[in-house]
Amino acid sequence: MVDTQTVIAPLLEIKDERFDPKRCAEYELLMELGAERLRFLVLDSRKKRILYLEDYLIGGLPSEKKWSNWLAKLSEQHPFWGSNLWKSVTVSFNTPYFTLIPEAYFRKEYVNSYLNLVQGDLFETDQILHHEVKRIDARNVFTVNKELWEWVLNTYTLQQPSFIHQTNALIEGALALSVKDKESVLMDLHFEDDFVTLVIVKNDSLLMCNKFAYKTAQDMAYFIMFVLDSLQLKPGDVKCRFYGETTPYSEDYQLLQKFLPYLSFGKAPETLVVGEAFEDVPEHRYYSLYTITFAS
Repeated sequence: MVDTQTVIAPLLEIKDERFDPKRCAEYELLMELGAERLRFLVLDSRKKRILYLEDYLIGGLPSEKKWSNWLAKLSEQHPFWGSNLWKSVTVSFNTPYFTLIPEAYFRKEYVNSYLNLVQGDLFETDQILHHEVKRIDARNVFTVNKELWEWVLNTYTLQQPSFIHQTNALIEGALALSVKDKESVLMDLHFEDDFVTLVIVKNDSLLMCNKFAYKTAQDMAYFIMFVLDSLQLKPGDVKCRFYGETTPYSEDYQLLQKFLPYLSFGKAPETLVVGEAFEDVPEHRYYSLYTITFAS
């Protein structure tokens, strides 16, 4: 069992001066859940202003019912996160297995078959979900931890939570933010731990989306260059943007600089208002959380 006496503290907590926890019914709760990470933000959807953000690491807990015990404990301790009075609740799952199916060919009864192609045999602990990717008329099919999914449903009972995959947010975000540069090939790289998610778009079309694990920067760079070659794209033809848990001093960035002449760090979407309280946080760091607003 998880020690119920321990106070759970976030890695990061940011509060905009306009945030009022008594007004949760007017706010949207957007959260991202991964194997060892919970991040969430509170959005004033009327003003498109980010009012609050927290980031948690949950490593080192017993595996049995780890998530439900930890989340229940956080819900008890937190002054408003577990509230059932939000205007809406959207959960983005950061999991390794997903596949995109054109909407015209999607059938609910075949969701197991879709995932078998990328994941192999499913486990009893898996729950298969799917959500539309509006801008490409497709359906994202993905697996999540069933225990975690059930906990969310049983906690936020008044809102009927919306469930998406992290790649829903990254794809919708890339396409929405590419409208000012439709003629260019844009490649977004989102980094976290030992994974990178690659999204390539051009002229309102998705050319590639993939998520893969890597151990060295050399392995990552090889895969990126292989993908570009398979799409018959030259490095000089691509504008690359870095997002997520990375810095200009990372080995990943330093290495790709040698191959990609148009490489830069991405910014928060211009459609959102990010106040002065967030000025010390690099804009690219919580991009996958910010872009939930495009996919929910």
